[in-house]
Amino acid sequence: MMRRSGQPAGVRAVPDRRGLVPLWTLRCATALTAVLLGGVVWDGMAWDGSAWIALPLLVVAAAAILPSTGLVALSLLLLVVSYAVNMPPGWPWLPVFVAGLHALFVLYLLLLPLPRHGWISLLALRELALSYLRIQALAQPIAVLALLIDDDGSNLAVVIMGVAALSSWSLWLVVRRTR
Repeated sequence: MMRRSGQPAGVRAVPDRRGLVPLWTLRCATALTAVLLGGVVWDGMAWDGSAWIALPLLVVAAAAILPSTGLVALSLLLLVVSYAVNMPPGWPWLPVFVAGLHALFVLYLLLLPLPRHGWISLLALRELALSYLRIQALAQPIAVLALLIDDDGSNLAVVIMGVAALSSWSLWLVVRRTR
């Protein structure tokens, strides 16, 4: 028995997508990661009844959904600067925050050049996870070192390292696009 489309009955019209993940799932996971990290560092703003909490939440969600280098950079800067302003020095969850921030960074890097809709293979995500682990192999010891040396009452060491990393990435993006 044949269908109108010329395919035999029982054959799916949609190609087999095993081993593929829809990009919207990855974009939603990225937005959720950004909002959770923001929830930690913007905690004080949320409870004082301020409507300004909506602005950073919109920025981090938009950065995950809309492929824009400017939104991504603004989102990461909002998180890093908010950490510096709102978190107490010697905050013991710094390594977890750093891991989340780098996960967000890697996901943003992946999503920037990709179309808004589509699919990505699990193999590509596995390679991405390996890249993330390589970043963490360097970042986690630095985060622990920042915790150990950051006893002067400010988060200056962590912020300087974060802004330097973000600035280097932005410069690399600009140079890469001009070629």
